[in-house]
Amino acid sequence: MPSGSPAPAEGAAPPPDSTTITGLRVAKVLTWLVYAFVLVAVILLVLEFLLLLFNADPTASFSEWVYRSADRVMEPFRGIFPTKQAGNGSILDFAVLFAIVIYGVVALALHSLAEWLDYRIRLDRWRAAHPGQVPPPR
Repeated sequence: MPSGSPAPAEGAAPPPDSTTITGLRVAKVLTWLVYAFVLVAVILLVLEFLLLLFNADPTASFSEWVYRSADRVMEPFRGIFPTKQAGNGSILDFAVLFAIVIYGVVALALHSLAEWLDYRIRLDRWRAAHPGQVPPPR
């Protein structure tokens, strides 16, 4: 080791290369895209649940669009739970509620993953700017 260079600290990771940071950026973008899809799915499912609950006219163009769009994301959950119909025509669909919960949990996990990827990108940039030093605590 040259006499003028600082000694690497114990436990310090080697500085990352640019492909690592690029890979993390691509993963972060993909995570945000999937996260956005899941959030749109949750919004559509909430709209469908409310339209069913309040007995909205299924022939109205907005209702048709919501039902058609929500059908795609409801496909894995169809038939899990029975639907309950009230006397006034409103429908309580427990499968839609279950789908909202599941997609909500997936959204939380994706948000956490995006936060972690952002932390890793910042950490790797810091390590590239300060080679051989121990990074500050999170």
